[in-house]
Parts: sequence; C-alpha cells; structure tokens
Amino acid sequence: MSVMKVVPPVEIAPVAMISNNVPETDNALWLVATAYKVSDKVMLNHRNYEALVANTGRNPETDTVSPPAWLDLGPTNRWKMFNKRAGNTWTIGTFTSNPESIDLTVRPGKRINSIGLVGVRAASVQIQMIVGGSVVYDQTFAMSTKAGGSWYQYYFGEFKTKDNVARFDLPPFSGADIRVIALAPGSTARIGMMVIGMAKTIGTAVHGSSIADESFSSVKEDDFGNVTIIPRGKRQMISFDIVLSSEEVSSVRRTLVPLSDTVALYVGSENLDYTIIAGRFERLAMGLPTYGRANYSLETRSLN
Repeated sequence: MSVMKVVPPVEIAPVAMISNNVPETDNALWLVATAYKVSDKVMLNHRNYEALVANTGRNPETDTVSPPAWLDLGPTNRWKMFNKRAGNTWTIGTFTSNPESIDLTVRPGKRINSIGLVGVRAASVQIQMIVGGSVVYDQTFAMSTKAGGSWYQYYFGEFKTKDNVARFDLPPFSGADIRVIALAPGSTARIGMMVIGMAKTIGTAVHGSSIADESFSSVKEDDFGNVTIIPRGKRQMISFDIVLSSEEVSSVRRTLVPLSDTVALYVGSENLDYTIIAGRFERLAMGLPTYGRANYSLETRSLN
C-alpha cells in the first residue's frame, strides 16, 4: 500500500523555456515570401507543418482557405516532451531526443512541489531547483544499473532499467527555475513527457492494481493462415485500486473530474517506476462509503 497522488500539469509555454540544449532544427522556418511545393515541410512557432498544396504566403497557423494549405505535424522535437497535441489529437509514442544528453531549464512562474518524467531513455536523470542563482534542490537518479549477485552478472549481465521517475519533495519556492539533465553517454537521451505541478493526494493505492499494454497494430490472417502485421502505436494502461476515508470523497472527485480530458501525472508509488503514468483517466468508479471508508478504481491510459 502506498499514497496515491496526482499532479495536475502546469503549462510550459515558450516564454518559460530559459535554456535547452536540444536544437530546434527539424525543418526550415516558414517564410511569407517563399513559394512552397507539395510535401515541403516548415517550422513555425515550435510546430512542424507539411504543405498539402503549392502555396505562397499562406500562414500555417492562421490560414483558413479551403482546401487547407498545410497539415499540422505537431510540435518540434524540442517541444514533444511538453506538448503532444495537433489540435485535439494527441500524438502517442513521440518523445524529445538528443545525442548524449537533454539539458533544459524552465521557469514555471508558479509554485510547484512535484515533477514527473516518463518514457525516459538515459543512464541518469538529475533534477535541480534553482532560486535566485542558488541550488535549493539537487537529486540524481540512476535510470540504468548493472545486475548484481556475482562478478559475472556485473561484467556480462544485462542492465536493469527504469522508464519513469517522479518526485514530490521539491521545496515550493516562488520564482524558481527547474533544471533537468538526462545523460546517455554514447547513446541518445530521450524523454517522452515531463509534468510539473503541485501534487494532490487522492487516496491509498492497494493490492489489486494492475498494469497492461494496449497495441493498435493491425493483424490480419489470410485463408492459408499467413499473418500480416502492420505495426502501429501502443499505450500503457494502469488500473489503480484505491481506498480513502469518506471525508475525502468529495475533494478527491473535485480534483479528478476536471482532469478527464487532459494529461496529468498519476503515481501509485514513486518507488515503483512502473506505477508512474502521464495520461488521462478513462473511468472513475467510486463506491459509496461504508464504515467511514470508500473504495474506487481509476483506469488510466498514457498520452505520452
């Protein structure tokens, strides 16, 4: 059993990005005087677009002429870990990546005490909080370690890896900067999504919670038993079984219901990285309290 928490996200707008070593070079910048051909790709305000028709001067963000001139391909590589939407469509399975490291600093503009990183591929993650030039929080987490038990396992065994990390102990200073450094020496660092905000307790996760993975690949069999598989996206699901006191029911519902249509960070236990998920809940089913206690299930699906 462990305390179940949710972190409603604080939006990271471009003005909040203080520094970032991930170059924003996905495509050339859109220019009003350039004549674009079908399939040309451009960047504008941290998003990528593809030309659907030959055009000149048709702004990808504001053009409303039919047929449309541009297809919104979603955020640039730098911004995929903060924003995965193209309109109302979430592009699942995307991530920010960079050779060797991702090193960024954001200024939320609000008090926060929590951070979550999901879909991480790195040897280590360092999280710092900086206030007025002074580091007031500094923790490093190993995301990849060698198996122990014998000298053979240490030198030749496979690495044990973690995909996610969450912390709820950041001091809630105002005007703080948050720095994240993901190191992947000799490889490519990757972060699927980063969520920061103020954590809220929504009960206690108990035994019976379960994890599943859902594949959207197309699988077809012909008359001879041959199988054609077209790989597509995948999503993680966690079904949390949660208990809470009857006095908490209304406040927990008030916290969760507004999050049904957006991403938030859900954490069964910060010590178990596989119970950390950034997504939305599909179903909140809460039984009426008896003897001062209520039970409910929270079915969450990833959006990273």
